[in-house]
Amino acid sequence: MYPAYLHPLEGERLEYLDSFEVDWQLATKDLDQMLDLACRMLHVPKGLISIVKEDVVDFKSQYGFKLGKGNKKLSFCSYAIASGKEIYYIEDATKDEKLKNHPYVTAPDPIKFYAGVPIKDENDLPLGTVCIIDSKPRQLSKDQQESLILVSKMIMRHLQLHKEKRQLEKKQIVLREKNALLKNFAHVVSHDMKMPLASMILSSDLIRQKYKDRLEDDGLKYLAGIKSAAFSMRDYIENILTHYESEQMTLNTKDVFDLNSLLLHIEEMLGMHRDDIQFVIPEENLDMKCDEAAVEQILLNLIGNSLKYNDQDCMRVQVTAAETDSHYRISVIDNGVGIPEDKQRAVFELFSTLENTDRNGKRGHGIGLSTVKILVEKLGGTIICKSKLGHGTTFTFTVAKSIG
Repeated sequence: MYPAYLHPLEGERLEYLDSFEVDWQLATKDLDQMLDLACRMLHVPKGLISIVKEDVVDFKSQYGFKLGKGNKKLSFCSYAIASGKEIYYIEDATKDEKLKNHPYVTAPDPIKFYAGVPIKDENDLPLGTVCIIDSKPRQLSKDQQESLILVSKMIMRHLQLHKEKRQLEKKQIVLREKNALLKNFAHVVSHDMKMPLASMILSSDLIRQKYKDRLEDDGLKYLAGIKSAAFSMRDYIENILTHYESEQMTLNTKDVFDLNSLLLHIEEMLGMHRDDIQFVIPEENLDMKCDEAAVEQILLNLIGNSLKYNDQDCMRVQVTAAETDSHYRISVIDNGVGIPEDKQRAVFELFSTLENTDRNGKRGHGIGLSTVKILVEKLGGTIICKSKLGHGTTFTFTVAKSIG
């Protein structure tokens, strides 16, 4: 019996092989095509992509063969990976003293020519080989050997990509499970927190109504402060939930709507029919095909900020729109307080806030624009901010057009 030829680092090699978690007996179309390419290019009748396991050799792809599992101790592929050579090359096995009496060489359909290249990466721990075989002697030129080595590298990259895909799939499963737990936790916590906040708001109103004649001005201010803080905390919790839900949101790309109708609806929602607000919508309406709810949430936030962070007697908000072959482009322009140049990138980061307060003296939570950025990116677009302190701000975002 021929001795088993083992790689010098066989234990490490097998451990590395296991990390790929591939059903080695399951052929794939890509590997079949690569082996087909090698055999046709080099004009040989037979070829294998083999995986050398602990006890057996599995064939991931076969050309000109219909084999089951291979005997590791007899496999030429085992010899190839144990040899340490870039290519294990035998022109005529009947003239090789070590192989001339080998069962595969003396078989009715013998192996006389064999050229095998180990499938390996920079770790130098081969998984198996890509090999070409013939029942008659033959030679390979240097260029032909290089071609077979190139095919081996292509196969290794394919297996690496498969491994990376499997690892990502596992991570996605874990993330989905954690997100589900987090989502449930967030809703429970928000409910548990909003209930006492609602009680604080109601209690402060009741105390003001019942004891307003007995309370001094400072006492009334304290009650107003409690109520304001409760409202602020409630808004903070709702914004956090909106931000989280935006990350998990599955968009509907089939919505068809026109921008100006959506803007008029937002004008109603924000109560902008006032003498101190000038709201300018695009002269030319824009028909859009994308997720309407996401675009509405983006515009609500941007237009709402244009009103909140504005110290002018007459607040002006203008929306412009255009389109290219691939994207819609929308800008929200205001005459508000502006954003310092060194803060214009940071405003899209979660919990990033500016020092200034809004029109009502309240500070933002640093959640809204982060949510906007997430939604814009989900819509296949980008968002930028251009602003000059004291001279207003322009937010411009794009939305990819839905195809089909």
